[in-house]
Amino acid sequence: MFQDIRYGARTLLKSPGFTIVAVLSLALGIGANTAIFSLVDAVLLRPLPVADASSLLAVSTTDQRNPGNLPLSHLNFKDLRAQNSAFSGMAAFTFAQVNYSSGKESEQIPVQVVTANYFSLLGTQPARGRGFLPGEEETATPVAVISTGFWERSLGSDANIVGKTLTLNRTPFTIVGIAPRNFSGTLLGGAPSLWVPVSMHRVVQPGFDWYDTRRGLFLFAIGRLKPGVTAEQARSNLRTIFANLEQAFPVDNKGRSATAVPLLDARLNPNGQGPNLVLTLSTILMVIVAIVLLIACANIANLLLARASKRRREVAIRLALGAKRIRLIRQLLTESLLLSLAGGAAGLLLAYWCLSALVAARLPLPFPIDDSLSLDPRVLAFTAMLAIATGVLFGLAPAMQATKADVIPVLKNELVPSAAGTRGLAAYFTMRQMLVVAQVAASLVALVAAGLFLRDLRHQQHIDPGFETRGVLVMNFNLGREGYTPERGQVFFDQITERVAALPGVKAAAIAENPPLAGGFLRSVFPEGADTTTKDRVLVQVNTVGLGYFQTIGISIVHGRDFTRADTAKSPKVVVVNQTMAQQFWKTDEPLGKRFKFFGDQDYTTVIGVARDSKYNAVGEDAQPFIYQALAQNYPPAAALHVRASGDASALTAPVRNEVRRLDPTLSLFDVRTLEEQVSQALQPQQMNVMLLTVFGVLALLLASIGLYGVASYSVAQRTREIGVRMALGAQPSSVLRLVLGHGLILVAVGLALGLVFAYTMAGFAKALVVGVNPHDPATYLVTAGVLGTVALLASYIPARRATRIDPLIALRTD
Repeated sequence: MFQDIRYGARTLLKSPGFTIVAVLSLALGIGANTAIFSLVDAVLLRPLPVADASSLLAVSTTDQRNPGNLPLSHLNFKDLRAQNSAFSGMAAFTFAQVNYSSGKESEQIPVQVVTANYFSLLGTQPARGRGFLPGEEETATPVAVISTGFWERSLGSDANIVGKTLTLNRTPFTIVGIAPRNFSGTLLGGAPSLWVPVSMHRVVQPGFDWYDTRRGLFLFAIGRLKPGVTAEQARSNLRTIFANLEQAFPVDNKGRSATAVPLLDARLNPNGQGPNLVLTLSTILMVIVAIVLLIACANIANLLLARASKRRREVAIRLALGAKRIRLIRQLLTESLLLSLAGGAAGLLLAYWCLSALVAARLPLPFPIDDSLSLDPRVLAFTAMLAIATGVLFGLAPAMQATKADVIPVLKNELVPSAAGTRGLAAYFTMRQMLVVAQVAASLVALVAAGLFLRDLRHQQHIDPGFETRGVLVMNFNLGREGYTPERGQVFFDQITERVAALPGVKAAAIAENPPLAGGFLRSVFPEGADTTTKDRVLVQVNTVGLGYFQTIGISIVHGRDFTRADTAKSPKVVVVNQTMAQQFWKTDEPLGKRFKFFGDQDYTTVIGVARDSKYNAVGEDAQPFIYQALAQNYPPAAALHVRASGDASALTAPVRNEVRRLDPTLSLFDVRTLEEQVSQALQPQQMNVMLLTVFGVLALLLASIGLYGVASYSVAQRTREIGVRMALGAQPSSVLRLVLGHGLILVAVGLALGLVFAYTMAGFAKALVVGVNPHDPATYLVTAGVLGTVALLASYIPARRATRIDPLIALRTD
């Protein structure tokens, strides 16, 4: 073996051009696979950072009127934890954002609000310090467990950090522990900077009053099965308890029950409904990068086949001296494995660089990633196995063909007949030609995938969002975190709106709880005369907006009126609804003056206007009902200031900030951006999908073109004597051009036909991801096939053009 390795290394070093091209091609293919596998591994394959994950179930609410699994309410969770007989323990958590002050500056960081037994139930021990104590869940105790990433990034890896304090929402919290490295919770994209006990929810979630209601669903619950208890027994026990809760609290729990699924399933698809988009995208990306690697392997195999033709004499001499064929195959395979291992090492470095850049840039990838993304031992093992399999894949066929040499003719330096001497399909489909056909077909599949995602992105970019995106500046703040009372907060809203509206270059200013594309607060709505026991309720998103909001954003009131200063906290509650809600709730009836109740309200709310439909959560979403309620009648602790500029909106950032500082020098502003940037950011996941698939698609196209060029060049070299004879007998250069080009075009045509069939068959996987485009859209297939065909034509044309310049006299002297 060591003799084969030494000889193989010397042989490869003697051909540096071949070796460099082969290693680089493999590095691209293996690096792409390693990088994508690292993402998939972190999301789908890496074991949960908990003890005995198989005994953990995610407990959730089911509702007759809402498909899928929903979170639990806080009061229902406490009853389930106290009454169940299936779990040895239950824990719960929810998400929040807090202002972290490190001196003069403050930033917004994600936290999880958890029950005291959260870490102990998961079997996760803090790397330093401790978790939460039982009493810290019931009695408000400002303590926190921080993540390793936050400790390193923001706290300088202070070895004595346990026991020190940090300021969250202007409240000092004592750090009692540091979570283990790579622990980011049990949900994808959860990755909090720290954890606080549920008793501190009033500090970290000011204004959020659902903890004392049974209706509000916001807690994610986990239960650990008792020994010998099955998941089905646990579900049965939960249903029994919830049936009693429905009887005890019929208004809040009408039509509701509980269920439990394995924690890993809930991690990947918390709602439990519809296609798993992360899994679907993971599959598509892994298929595409596998195609890229296969194309690279085909190129290397073609290079080895060409190289084998030059080593016919060497192989023949070895056979004549008594070497067995299996021994020669082993030697040639060793060379292939050396190439693949070198390519694997280079690919590993490439993947490491790409992943480090992704983590540092915090790009909005379709995969939720955090600091735990790394090349762990599982990824290294994958790369090693991939390199070995690649070496065998592209090396075996050339090795077997090279060792078939006919010893006597080769030793006599006699010419070996080329493919030109064959007839029919065999003239076009030798092993090298079949590899090129496969490359063309595979690259077309990759290009079609990129084309579908690109068309979907362009479709969404041209969708009218229903509001004017140009010339609007948006900045967010949370007065609740700063200790504002509702009365003081309303005064601040009025003052900052008036001050900013008076600035030069400002046309209008308004406050809203949520900026465009940030969604709204889901509330249960009961039209007047409906059954208020939840039978006729409908969940509708609600946004709270101030005076002048519709004019500032550019949403027109198509019927009725806007809010006025007469709509105060003491006047009857009024709302503006969108066109979809007016149609859905009241059909052809006049919506103005219609009344409904929000769940929990004693008084009716009256519709005073109908606003034009717009997009509320995503640019590509379908029309849905939406409600705007008056800011003066509904105080939101967190809000966004919207400023309409007469020119460039970004130029107003500094003047508006200065006005905010004059009112409150310590108020933290975050997510300051123009509305155009907000819309662009909403499309960033789709843009990243397109970028990844386009990069891999272009890489596949490039490698396939190189393969086609290599085959055409090799064919011209092998047929030099034949072409010389043809030209000596009077063949015109145009005839030679058609001869050589026609050979390449047949390979391309067959590859395109096969690729179209494969791409059409596989397109169904992308249906859930390209909602704005038909996955079998003919235009996409025709355009990508045209692009690939054109590039392939150019790759064949260059060798064909060179063939027309062959000197017949020189060609006829060639042995």
